[in-house]
Amino acid sequence: MLRAAACASRNASLIRRKLARRLAIGADGVVGAKRVIWHVGFERNLKRRGPRSFEIRSEVPLSDEPSRLDYLLLRKRDVKGPPPDDSAETLRRLWALLPRVTVMEYKSPGRPYRAGNLDRLWGYVHTYFANERSLPRKRADGTMLAAGMDGAPQVWTREDLCAVLVVPARTPALTADTEGMGLAWNDLGNGYWRVPGGLFVLYVAEIGVIGRAEGDDLLCSLGDGEFVTSEARRFWMEIVGTQEAGMSMQDLEGYDELMKKLLATLPPEQRLAGLDPEQRLAGLDPEQRLAGLDRDHQALALPIEVLRLLPNEYLRSLSPEVQAKIRGRLAQTGH
Repeated sequence: MLRAAACASRNASLIRRKLARRLAIGADGVVGAKRVIWHVGFERNLKRRGPRSFEIRSEVPLSDEPSRLDYLLLRKRDVKGPPPDDSAETLRRLWALLPRVTVMEYKSPGRPYRAGNLDRLWGYVHTYFANERSLPRKRADGTMLAAGMDGAPQVWTREDLCAVLVVPARTPALTADTEGMGLAWNDLGNGYWRVPGGLFVLYVAEIGVIGRAEGDDLLCSLGDGEFVTSEARRFWMEIVGTQEAGMSMQDLEGYDELMKKLLATLPPEQRLAGLDPEQRLAGLDPEQRLAGLDRDHQALALPIEVLRLLPNEYLRSLSPEVQAKIRGRLAQTGH
């Protein structure tokens, strides 16, 4: 009974610490919904006693949306344990390079790399590391906690954490940002790069180059947005119409562009299959509807009101089959 009570007490204490941490520190590492009185006092001190040449703002959002990581990759077993498995079917050379935890940022065809994105990625990595350092590393009795267990951090040293930037290809903006930070580029081959010089290891993956080197057309489609093989088309067709992140795919940014690219890979007969004639012609100008038709078929496309006005000489110049069809349409209307 006493052991169970002690365990419950420790769990309750851990929950309180986690809750307090979430209230006090948001995803950006700044003061959250509940302000701290010392911060209020410090702010007032700056505003009252700081120089008149400065404007003091407080609780300033870093972005329009809350900061969140694109992807967090957690290794299921320690890197010092058994060798990594070989089950990866994409980015096959990347996984063996990664430590226990990886912060991954993906720049897509719809939202390519822009100047300053690397600074933002470093900010995410440093914030994650700072938050991990605030977690308890010992139990109440002084024994060390295992990494990631009982509320302990997944990351214990800087070597346990790295950053990965996934881009369709290296761009001048990315090169300029790395040069401005004094970072170097170590070519690991076939689109994989190690970029040393920061406080954490950074890998850059050019998925256009990697996809071609590894014969991964699906990965290539995530870089340039083009679909070459049936595997890539099937992958995206499976996603269309599914529910992800609590919303329909049609509500996601880039959906219309994706559908245009998918439809462009299909032959015309498949794109038009199942459509009524009116649906096939919807949205076309009259000139577009008649484009490609010969003289006889252009006459068949005319409305009955126009056919009634055609002179007999014109009708006799058409093929016998077309003349018969036109006379049949006129007879149905009493002419």
